[in-house]
Amino acid sequence: MKLKCLSANDSHDTGDFPTLRHSSFMPAFTLIEIIIALTIVAVLAAAAVPMLKGFQDERQAREPVAKLVQLAREVRMRAMTEKRPYQVAFHSKGFTASRYFNPYLQLAELEEFIATAENPPAEEKPFETNDLDNGGKLTKTTDLPMAPPAPKYDEHWAEKYEMPADMQYALQFWYDTEPVFLEGDLVKLWVFQPSGICQPLKVHVERESATFDVEFAALTADIVKESVDLR
Repeated sequence: MKLKCLSANDSHDTGDFPTLRHSSFMPAFTLIEIIIALTIVAVLAAAAVPMLKGFQDERQAREPVAKLVQLAREVRMRAMTEKRPYQVAFHSKGFTASRYFNPYLQLAELEEFIATAENPPAEEKPFETNDLDNGGKLTKTTDLPMAPPAPKYDEHWAEKYEMPADMQYALQFWYDTEPVFLEGDLVKLWVFQPSGICQPLKVHVERESATFDVEFAALTADIVKESVDLR
């Protein structure tokens, strides 16, 4: 029997030996490697869950503070534009922004004002006076006013925020020795002067999973200090 020796030049002869083709390499993982990878994924997922819950608790605790910042800017702008004081009235159910109308405001009076703001009365007919230049008659001889009319402002404007049922908060003005929680019929006023100046204020928001403390500046009503504690 004769043996045929193949040289390099004979490698192209596919009649004797099949052509070998290179296939893509597919890595193989052992069972231990798969278990280790799944364990790492489970550890990362377990660490991410409390982190996401912490973000949610912080967002919920920050919500009333963010709303208070919005209302403070609104009443400050209105006070400076209309040249009259505005206020934010704090009570156990939340807080309400409106024009300043009573330094000894009670909760019942505030609720009545809010009800009126939600259903404002019909526009009253302007009061007519006799024209002395026309013999005391109501018909005027001229339409030229003696002075420009006063600007009309919304006397019933009010915007409120209701605190969640599981949340409570406390205020501390410059004259308070410690934060005062808003409970019962207690009402405390944060007044904004026509110059835009207001009282410095500290607000403490508390719920079961988080607490939030902020401090507002007197000149701009902006937050100058804040801290959050996730339990």
